[in-house]
Amino acid sequence: MGETDKQPIRILHVLGTLNLGGAESRTMDLYRHIDRSKVQFDFLVHTEAPGATSEERMQNRAPQFYDEEVRALGGRIYALPRFNGHNYRAYRRAAEQFFSSHHGWVMVQGHMTSMAGVYLPIAKKNGVKVTAVHVRHTQEEHGLRRIGMWVMSRGITKKADELYAVSRLAGEQLYGKKLVENGTVKVIPNAIDAEGCRFIPDAPRTGSFAAPDTEDEIVLGHVGRFDEPKNHAFLLDVFALLPENYRLVMIGGGALQESMKEKARALGIEERCCFAGVKTPAETKRLYSGMDLFVFPSHSEGLPGVVLEAQASGVPCLISANITDEVALSPLVKQLSIDRPGDAKMWADEIGRMKIKDEAGREKDSEEAVRILKDHDFDITEQAKVMEKWYLDRAK
Repeated sequence: MGETDKQPIRILHVLGTLNLGGAESRTMDLYRHIDRSKVQFDFLVHTEAPGATSEERMQNRAPQFYDEEVRALGGRIYALPRFNGHNYRAYRRAAEQFFSSHHGWVMVQGHMTSMAGVYLPIAKKNGVKVTAVHVRHTQEEHGLRRIGMWVMSRGITKKADELYAVSRLAGEQLYGKKLVENGTVKVIPNAIDAEGCRFIPDAPRTGSFAAPDTEDEIVLGHVGRFDEPKNHAFLLDVFALLPENYRLVMIGGGALQESMKEKARALGIEERCCFAGVKTPAETKRLYSGMDLFVFPSHSEGLPGVVLEAQASGVPCLISANITDEVALSPLVKQLSIDRPGDAKMWADEIGRMKIKDEAGREKDSEEAVRILKDHDFDITEQAKVMEKWYLDRAK
C-alpha cells in the first residue's frame, strides 16, 4: 500500500450529545482544523431513544446540531443509553455489547467523566490501544448528585491510560493536585478560532428588541445554555439595576429559558432583553462584534471558550470569580464574586464603570487579544497541529 493509500487513524470521542455544548463545540473546532486524511473522529453519544443496539438507538434518536457536519467531515456517530442513576447494569451491558462489536479505534477519549470508569475499561478489554479521560468542567453538583458523581468517578486515575483536563483547576478537582503538578495530567486548553472571532466594524448592534434603540444604548452580551450553572437568574438581577439605555442579548437555548423570560417580565426588563436563541458558531462570532460588554456570571466552568472568543473580538468581559483565572488572558477580563449578599449591586456598579470603546479602540483590543491567545496556545489552528501529532504518536 502506497503512502497516499494509507487510511487515517480513528479516534472515538465519547460525549453526552452532539448539540451546542462547550465540549461538543470545542471538539468540533478541533475536528474542522485537524488533517482528516491522517486523523478521523467518530462520536459515541448518549440518548434516551430506545433500542437494543447502537444502530437501533441511532435510528430512533432525533438528529442533533452537529450530526450532519460530523458525517460530512467523514465521522461516524454511535449511541449508548443515557445513564439515569438507576440503569447501571443496563448501561454496562450496552457498553459491553457496543465495544465487543465495534472496533478500529486507536484511542477512546472520554469526555463524559462520570461514566468513564465504566466504558473506558470495557473499551480497553475489547482491544482499544489507548483510553483517555478528559475532564471538561469543574464540579458544580451539590448534595446527593455530587455524592453520586464522586462515587461514579472514584478510581478514574487507574481506569484510563491517560488523563486530560481542560484547565489546571478542573484537573485538580477530578484527579488531585499532585497528578497535575507532576505532569501526569495533560492540560489541553479550549482552543478557539481566534482569527475568526476578530472584531467586525459596523456589526449589527442589538439584534431585535421590542423597545426602540437609543443613540446612547449599551449592549451587554452573554452566550450560554439556559441551565443552573450559567446563573442567568443572577444576570437578570444585575441587569435590572442598570439604567434604561442598557440592552441585554442572551444567546443560547435550554431548559430554563422560559423561566428566565418569566423572571425578566417580573422584573420589568422584558423589553430591554433579547433572548436570541441558539445560534451557529459562525453567527455567534459575528454577534460578539455588536456587544459593548460581555457578562458571564457562571457558578462553575472548566475553561469557557466563549470568554476566549469575546476577548478575541475585543469585548471587555466581566466574569465570575468562580471561573479559573486561566481564562483571563488579556486585560479585557475582570472577575467578581457572585456568592455574597450585595454582589448583584457590585456587578451593576462595575458595569457602569467599564469603558466602552469606539471601533478603532475595539479593533486595537481585538488585535492584541488575538496575539495573546496565539502566544498562549489558545488558537485552534496551532492546537490542531499539536493534537494531530499527539494522536498519531498514540498509533505507533
